[in-house]
Amino acid sequence: MEKISRRKFFGKCLVYNTTVILGGGWFLSCSKDSNGAEFNSDLEYLPIQHDNPAIALWREKCEECGDCIEACAEKQKVFGAYQASASKHVCIHCGTCIKECEEGAITEKYHWRDVLDAIDNPSKIVIASLSPSVRVGIGDYFGLEKGSFMLENMVGACRAAGFDYVLDTNFSADLTIMEEAWELQRRITEKVNIPQFTSCCPAWVKYVEIFYPSLLKYLSTVKSPISMQGSMVKSYFAQKKGIDPRDIIHVAVTPCSAKKYEITREELSIDSLRSADFVITTNELSKLFTSRNIDLTAQTGSFDSFMGAASGAGIIFGNTGGVTRAALRTVYYNITGANPPDNLLELQQIQGLTGLKEAQVSIGATNLNVAVCYEMRNAQKLLEQVMNGSCKYHFIEVMACKGGCVGGAGQPAGSSTIQKRIGALNMADQQAPTRYCHENPEIKAIYKDFLGTTGGTEAKKYLHTTYNNKSHLL
Repeated sequence: MEKISRRKFFGKCLVYNTTVILGGGWFLSCSKDSNGAEFNSDLEYLPIQHDNPAIALWREKCEECGDCIEACAEKQKVFGAYQASASKHVCIHCGTCIKECEEGAITEKYHWRDVLDAIDNPSKIVIASLSPSVRVGIGDYFGLEKGSFMLENMVGACRAAGFDYVLDTNFSADLTIMEEAWELQRRITEKVNIPQFTSCCPAWVKYVEIFYPSLLKYLSTVKSPISMQGSMVKSYFAQKKGIDPRDIIHVAVTPCSAKKYEITREELSIDSLRSADFVITTNELSKLFTSRNIDLTAQTGSFDSFMGAASGAGIIFGNTGGVTRAALRTVYYNITGANPPDNLLELQQIQGLTGLKEAQVSIGATNLNVAVCYEMRNAQKLLEQVMNGSCKYHFIEVMACKGGCVGGAGQPAGSSTIQKRIGALNMADQQAPTRYCHENPEIKAIYKDFLGTTGGTEAKKYLHTTYNNKSHLL
């Protein structure tokens, strides 16, 4: 990829085939490549579409630097992989463009004011579910040390803001592992659809649906923790609390812009209701607190006792490699009847800010090859291996953002801050009452009282999903 002089073209330009793309969404057609190309002077505007459910473009702030498009093309392999036009812009909603924009011209679509309206509506029961990474990102917005673990403060602040219930999405991260471990064991036993790709990241899922639809059978059918959380809130939780699920406004708080897209997927609805009514990012949560003059550091609180307990395995979902580590802990237990040794508990080989990592683990007589990656440029390498039959892995974790969810577009950060967030979640895992989702008493209870067995009929209804070929978007 070649950048062309800003002085000549009034912006940093990126050349893809026969289209020159200017920062801020401007593009012009060219008849040749950048080596002596003669350019058409007719400029058109290529926006982030107004109906994008996750990302907003504030054109008046755009300085046409092109960093957003470059990141989309190079890190996520989206822009430049299709023929763009003024009315066509393929997006996986990962928010990489948000993180690259220093001018604030690209942001997540804001819904925090809608959440406040719901809180102020006495006819609604408003429930916040907090993702693991938010507790190590929210402090950044209040001048605290990077990576500060602000769980009790954050929960207290949510109660002060008026949420009726505050739940831990880590509860459903534990549920995710129960189902994902079951699914992996079934695939290995039956020798079908290996490797198993994780399905927690909606940007990654949409990328496969668009660019590699023939490989959808390798995606785990397990819903993401946020989708599971919504399924449980509007069924199990509502039933136990005697609440009409139609009166519930479920708000997922997450570092992820793509979750705003995920909740629009019809196949994730439960009993014709969205699993979450709103998704707000860590950034938006800080705006919500500030608008109500809530001092984060002055608040304290704890999750509601019902759907508020989680294991250390659920906590590390926010870190790259965390889903894999959590899954292997339960797979090890399911196969051997014992919890894993320390080397597998930590599995250092798949931690850290290397874009593609791997490890081999032995569980009884079973040897598993696992891979962990973030950003689609790394995932693409593994997808191509599956396509050509050379993939050696049994389990592959993919996240769109550097470092995993801790580096999400809703709480952007540089490498050093991301590393501190990773360390904080790892410490919380190490200090948790249990580090295994299969030991979480609330998880045991929900299977006994509501879901039945892992992989069973009710579990599949509430905790699993389907995918669709979206190549028509290209």
